[in-house]
Amino acid sequence: MKNKVNKNLPKVSFIIPTLNASVYLPSCLNAIRSQTYPQKKIEIVIADGGSIDNTREIAKKYKCRIIDNPEVLHEPGKARASDVATGEIFFFTDADNELSSNHWVEDMVRPYIENPELNIQGFLAQTLPPPRWNSFDRYLGYLATDPFTWFIYRWASMPRTYGNMYKPLKKTAKYEIYKFSAINHPLLGLSQGFGTVATFKREKLGHSDDILSGIKLIQGGGLVAYVASAGIYHYHVRNLKDFIKKYTWRIRNNLHQKIKGMGLVNRQHYLNRSRKIRQILFPFYSLTIIFPLIDTMRLYIIYRDNVVFWHPIACIILSCLMIKEIFLFSIGIKILPGGYGTAVNSKVK
Repeated sequence: MKNKVNKNLPKVSFIIPTLNASVYLPSCLNAIRSQTYPQKKIEIVIADGGSIDNTREIAKKYKCRIIDNPEVLHEPGKARASDVATGEIFFFTDADNELSSNHWVEDMVRPYIENPELNIQGFLAQTLPPPRWNSFDRYLGYLATDPFTWFIYRWASMPRTYGNMYKPLKKTAKYEIYKFSAINHPLLGLSQGFGTVATFKREKLGHSDDILSGIKLIQGGGLVAYVASAGIYHYHVRNLKDFIKKYTWRIRNNLHQKIKGMGLVNRQHYLNRSRKIRQILFPFYSLTIIFPLIDTMRLYIIYRDNVVFWHPIACIILSCLMIKEIFLFSIGIKILPGGYGTAVNSKVK
């Protein structure tokens, strides 16, 4: 990469939706502005949903382009920012993400530069547990998702275990290039640093599921480059209370679809038979305890970190939340999810 003339390097745009993100945003933006990649080739576009803290002031300090996001939600914000971004490659990043190294952009664009003959449209980073952060969130970082979604996708949810299910078209010491099928797709979405070429058009306003955008990329024949050395920290939840609040909201939105197009219910068509069956089996899997413990040992063999022993507890908590919300919904006690990421008890009349 160092031998490349700067003018031949692709310009990249970081797409970041925000809403009162002042706690995490400085670390996110500082990591981007600390890259060894030429800063004149890095653009940051902030789509702000009406922050009332100092989010915008922080963004200005780091020389970001700021646009309004009247829909407030993340996915419309990403779509709006994509419409004005000028990079050749877009990296969809959240305010609670942090690049793990100062050569992250160099690593991520390498497959694109070295393989001009290939139709690489997606660039996948490695989600990492945030250092010096709570043990429960570090466990979620290893899963790269929640335990329910992990149980559905299994080893297709974590890039580092893709080799158990998929054969790469090309593999180097720095990256792997894959061609996936929509019906047996891995869990990837346009978030957590996932990159696309600018010519790929993500789902438009009103469509609120980043994973469906990822499936759209796969359906169009786009190849995906997985770059293991490009780690990204995701500060997912602060504690168990946060986890319960966040996933109560997600369960309720899947049931009520207050935000149309968002959630697993909208991706059913793309789940193969075994994944559809695992959706139903998750509560039984969780409550046996023994099967989550077996998977815990498998996770420990891979990661060698005691935080994975949160897995049985997280499975039980999430299963109980699902059973409770589905039961209330089935007997007509309908509780709307409230604002995104919250669980406001607003009963349907």
